[in-house]
Amino acid sequence: MRRLLIEEPASRAALWSRRVGAFAWLSMAVALLLARFERLQPYEALAAVIACGALAAVAMALAILAFGSTWRSGARGVPSALTGLLLGVALLAYPVGVSLRDLISPPALDLTTDPLSPPQPLTPLKQLPGGAPPPAVASINDAGARRPIAPSLIDRRMDDALTLTWRAAILNSWHITDVDYPRAPLYREARFSATVPSPLIHWPSDAIVRLQQTEEGVRVDVRLVARERWSLLRGGDADIQGFFERIEALLQPP
Repeated sequence: MRRLLIEEPASRAALWSRRVGAFAWLSMAVALLLARFERLQPYEALAAVIACGALAAVAMALAILAFGSTWRSGARGVPSALTGLLLGVALLAYPVGVSLRDLISPPALDLTTDPLSPPQPLTPLKQLPGGAPPPAVASINDAGARRPIAPSLIDRRMDDALTLTWRAAILNSWHITDVDYPRAPLYREARFSATVPSPLIHWPSDAIVRLQQTEEGVRVDVRLVARERWSLLRGGDADIQGFFERIEALLQPP
């Protein structure tokens, strides 16, 4: 006599949890690629990232519902639910971790290589209202210690140094917006403004680069002002350091 095996139906919530989690990751990858190649505006890229985060939260909620259904009725689908839950957690882990870090240790939003006399914007910045306090010292981690980022020194004429810094900014994907050229009779100072895209979705921060003629050469100072507090939407001291490293690379003989 043959025994009939009754197979419990699979939980629909579990199946949809895995599908929604996979779709969230696929959508996030497409959105970041489009933002990388400037096919999406920063606001559009931010909206896409938020939507992907919402999909990840839905996948996690469906996985929890699937676990409850499996516990009550014995329905199949635990592996699918677990996959959906892990996909959702993995997608949300980085932005949530960054947000908690910024909440516990608020980042400096106004970085400069010259805190005593920071480069002034060529046009007023919305995020710097009148009477704003002096910026905090830009710093980087150096074997556990914090030290200010030193300005760059270029052993060139002012015109050549200005062209060199422009090239370094463009190669680092900075977008130059305004230029204050050296003025007669001394031609000892120049400035230019640029927007610095954030690494993931190219949200802009404002940079002011100042060149001053000294006895040793042309000193280059940078000021980087974030438009938003969230780390994913702003540049940091790594952008300033990368700019100086690009200048050093261009100064090397071919």
